[in-house]
Amino acid sequence: MGKKDKDCWKPEKHPAHMCKLFKKGLMMEIDQQSSKPTVACAKCGAKADVPESVCQPKPL
Repeated sequence: MGKKDKDCWKPEKHPAHMCKLFKKGLMMEIDQQSSKPTVACAKCGAKADVPESVCQPKPL
């Protein structure tokens, strides 16, 4: 597990987080998970509909 994974509150779900989807170029998945954002990642700023989609969720 790398340093970035340690910064993640739920490292077991990290492969499905917005930052990983972005790095993989999966823009359709990002769009689907951020159509009505309620949280932002305190680490990278990605906005998502549900807290489980980002590493360090904080309410918008």
